[in-house]
Amino acid sequence: MRKSTAAPRRKPKQSRALATRAAIFEAAAQILEREGEAHFNTNRIAERAGVSVGTLYQYFPDKNAILVQMARAEMAALEADGAKRHPDPLRRSLRRLIHAFDGRPATRRAAVKAVVAHESAQTLGRSIDLTASFLPRIDGATRLDTFVASRAVVGAVRAAVLEGHPDLYTQAFEDAVVNLVNAYTKTLRRRRKAS
Repeated sequence: MRKSTAAPRRKPKQSRALATRAAIFEAAAQILEREGEAHFNTNRIAERAGVSVGTLYQYFPDKNAILVQMARAEMAALEADGAKRHPDPLRRSLRRLIHAFDGRPATRRAAVKAVVAHESAQTLGRSIDLTASFLPRIDGATRLDTFVASRAVVGAVRAAVLEGHPDLYTQAFEDAVVNLVNAYTKTLRRRRKAS
C-alpha cells in the first residue's frame, strides 16, 4: 500500500490558521481555473494566497496535498449535506456529487487526479462508501449489489469529470445515472421475487 504524501502537516484550529488554509485553497482554485495545471505550483499558490512559501509548507508538503485536502473538504460538505432531507434522496445525492467544486471544473479535475494518484485503494473505497451511504437503500441488496451500484454511480461521474464530458452538468446526465440505478434496482427486485 502506498503512503499518501497528501496528509496535511498541520491541522488548522484557530481562526487565523483556518483563514490561511482557506486562502491557500482559493488561490489554488483560481490558478487552476485561470491558468491551468501547467502553472499550478506552490510558489504561485503562496503568492496568490498572500502567504510565504514557508507558511504554505507548514500546512501542506506539496501541491498535490493541497488538492487532496480540497477534495476531502468537498467530501465533508457532501457528508454534511447528506443529513438534509429531500423528497428524492437519489437525485439529491447525485446532484451534490455532480456539482462538487461547482463552477470550477479544472480544480475538480486536478483534485480527482491527485486523489486517485496519492490515496490508497482502501481510502478511495472508503470515500466511495461514504458517497454511497447517501444513496437510497435498495431493498434486498447484498453487500456486493451495493458495491457494484455505488462504483457504477461514482465511476460514471468520475469519468465525466476526468474526460471533461460536456453533458456532466446537464439534466440528461443526471437522468441517465438515475436510470442506471433504477434499472439495477428493478433487476434486484425481480431476482428477489424469483427466489
